[in-house]
Order: sequence, then structure tokens, then C-alpha cells
Amino acid sequence: MAKTFSEDIAEDFKNLYETRERYDTIITVGKEPNVESIHAHSVILCTRSSYFRRALSVEWGKRKDGYFVLSQPNISALTFNIILKFLYCGILDLNSQDAEIILDLLVAADELLIQKLTDFIQEFLIENSSIFLQQSLIKMVHFITDNKQFNELIEAYLETICDEPKLLFDSEEFLSLKEDSLKLILKCDSLDMKECDIWKKLIKWGIAQNTMLESDIMCEDTNNEDMCEDMCEDTNNEDMCENEDINVLKKTLSELIEFIRFYQMDHKKFMPEVWKYKHLLSEHLVEDILTCFLDSDIKLSYNPFLIRWGNFKIDSVLIDKEIALLLTEWIDKKTIDNEISKGFHYKFNLLFRSSLDGLSSLAFHRKCNKKGATITIAKAQNSDLLIGGYNPLDWNGKNVLKKTTDSFIFAFDYNDLENATVSRINHNNSNYAIGCDKSHGPQFGEGPDLFVPNNSNIWKLKTESYPKIANMDSVTIVNYEVFQIVSNVTEEST
Repeated sequence: MAKTFSEDIAEDFKNLYETRERYDTIITVGKEPNVESIHAHSVILCTRSSYFRRALSVEWGKRKDGYFVLSQPNISALTFNIILKFLYCGILDLNSQDAEIILDLLVAADELLIQKLTDFIQEFLIENSSIFLQQSLIKMVHFITDNKQFNELIEAYLETICDEPKLLFDSEEFLSLKEDSLKLILKCDSLDMKECDIWKKLIKWGIAQNTMLESDIMCEDTNNEDMCEDMCEDTNNEDMCENEDINVLKKTLSELIEFIRFYQMDHKKFMPEVWKYKHLLSEHLVEDILTCFLDSDIKLSYNPFLIRWGNFKIDSVLIDKEIALLLTEWIDKKTIDNEISKGFHYKFNLLFRSSLDGLSSLAFHRKCNKKGATITIAKAQNSDLLIGGYNPLDWNGKNVLKKTTDSFIFAFDYNDLENATVSRINHNNSNYAIGCDKSHGPQFGEGPDLFVPNNSNIWKLKTESYPKIANMDSVTIVNYEVFQIVSNVTEEST
């Protein structure tokens, strides 16, 4: 007969932790005036931590009066005793600890190479990210800024902030945010906030870092619409560029301004919100912004960022930003594996909508020819099915089949994006990837695998050049849209 007395063993180790009977290790923790000597057993420490296994080895261990002696000044006595209880007893209750202690525990566990404890604390902080950000907002943001080693924690907290930006930007603590932390947030492609609103918060933050500026520059608080006039009246300077306060603010914001995506701002809001602060921007940047605003076909030459999540706009009655992002990833032949870095390489410019433009193939070609790459998207009748395809070339041509290896077709449930799959052109059939003729609408493949007839809402499906996308020969659609896909950045910047 065999029996395991695990409860007895746990109780004995708990007693050993509490009594420290026959200890052989003395660990000095904390900094003056809060230094404390803690007793422990080397066999427990070495068994449970690779850090102690090395520190107490014959090669590295130091002895004094027969005891191992160690110093851990970066770890407080309270934190170290919690860790010891975990090492001896396997007990850890984070629910009773405040954020500061939990963060100290995480850093200490990482330093002492106690991986299971490190993983557990990170998991706890991630599961309760919204709570900790509400209770200890600035502390948590500063922590993930200063501790780059906790990748999963950083991603989770940035995701929460990006999804709920008001949590940070509307907080009373926002103005006490460190520059490096603000820079970390501004770098995020997935920040769900309009660029103009980010800019206004940045100006407010910059002024708050220099209290002498508050009475002169806080336009929102003083109800001054024109900062230039206000500054000139207060300082008797006719040229704002010569104003000392502006130079101070410019120096404060110089590195942060680099992460503002001015090109993605609403053009109508740029002048009233940004132009009055134009002296904070370099002349080259101002010139480039205005040039791109006047001619949308010109490529950006200054900080060509991805389109931020909060700035992305799509004029569609069929798809939202989540689906557009999925299609973007398919165009780039990538998978969505990092929610924090979601940003758009492309603009989706609506060219054609059948509910407005009709089902005529001539109308389709009139609006979509000579527009370059396009993506076609349709909604099936009485269904959540979306069907369509990507043409990386164009729709010009008379009864021609065009070659490409970058096209694809798709059919998926728009309520189940996690299981959405793409059907890419078979390389052996790449000569027949795209079919162009004014007698019909979009055509993909020689089958044709996806075919839009003239003046018909019944699309034909016949698998030949692409892997099969649906178990049907045809599908009735209620509406379809065609978008021009325009790159937002140069290849070098991606």
C-alpha cells in the first residue's frame, strides 16, 4: 500500500520557514535606514532558484563565521520575506498586496531567476490590467517603460491603454507622465485616438512641464483662440519665433513631436489646432505636411508612419476596421499575431458601391479602371458571408488574363474573423490570376474561380486557379464595394 503525505510535507516546510531552525544563510536586504538580516536555509534556496544555486556554490559563495552571507540591497525585507514564503511553502497571495509591492515582487523574482514566480505575477497583473491601471495608473505606465524585460506585461498594458486611451489621457495624473512613457504610448500604431486630440494633449503636457508657461500658452484654459496674439500681447514681441516661452516649449516637445502623425490629421482641424503652434515644427515638416495635404498622391518624406488605428477611416457599409486590418495583413502576406502593433500600411479609397452605382460592368470599369490595386468585397444574401478578392494590378484591358502571384480570393463569416482564411493564386496558374473585360465585372482565375457577371447579383464560383473558397457554384450578393488600395508608406519605411 502506498500513500503520499504531501500535506504533512507542506506543513513541515511551513514550520521551517517560520522558525528558521538550523539556518545556514544570512541575507542582508534593503537599504539604509531599512536594512534587515534574514535567515534562511541554503538547501531550500538552491533547490528553488538557479540564482541562489550559483550564488551559494563553492565557486561564488561567501562565508562568515560558518554561515553563507549574501547582500540584496535592491530588495526590501517585506518583498524578500514574501519570496521566501513562496520558496519554502509554495504560497503566494497577491490579492492582499497593493500594486507597489506586486511590482517589487516581480522585479525581485526576475532578478532571483525564479521563473515560475515571475510568470505567475505577470499573469496576475495582465489579468487585472484594467484594475491596476485605474488604481495605480502612472506607476504602472512608468513600470512598463522602465522594465523592458517583461514583454508580455508591456504588450498587455499598452493594449489596454490603446483600447481605452481616455483612461490615461483624461486622467488627472496624465500631466505627471514621464517623457519616455509618453513616447512609448505615442509610438503605438493601435492607439484608438484621433491624432488631433493626441496633439492637443501633448501641448497641454508640454506646458505643464514648464510652469512658467501656463499663464501665457494655455489657450484652452484662457479661452484665447489665437496663441500668436496672446503671446505677443504678454511679451511685447511681434514675432512668436523669438518668444522665449515658445522656445522652451519647443525644446520640451522636440523628441515627442517626431511621433505625431500630422499627415493623418483631419485637414479641416489641422489649421485651427496645429497652425497656431507651427513654430514648434521644423520648416521642412511644415512644408511637407502642406504639400501632402494639397496633393494626396505625393509620398510622405518625413516620418512616414503607419496609419494609426484611431486615424484610419474607411467609407464602407460592409466592413469595419477589424476586417480592413485582416485584409491588409493578407495583402502583405502576414498574419495578425501582435495586437499592439496593428496599424495600416494602406488607405482604402472607395471607388464603387453597387447599391449606389448599380450592377453594370461598364459602371464598374468606369470607376475602377486605371486605379491600380483594388480589393472587391461583397455580402451574401441572407448570410453573414463576405466574399471577394484582391487584384494587385488593375482592371484595364479587353478580354485579357493577367499574371500575378500576389492576388487572392476569400469567403468568410464576418462574425468569425479568427477562422477566416485566404485562398491565394496557385503559382502554376498565375498566368490566369486576373480577368479583365468590359463585358463583365471583376474576374479571378481561369475557372473563373470568382466571376461577377454584367447586371447580375449572382456571382459564379468554379474552382480552378485558386484553392476552393466555398461549397457552392454561385452566391447571391446584396451589395458589393471596390476599394483602391493605396500605400501609405514607402517600402524603405516598412
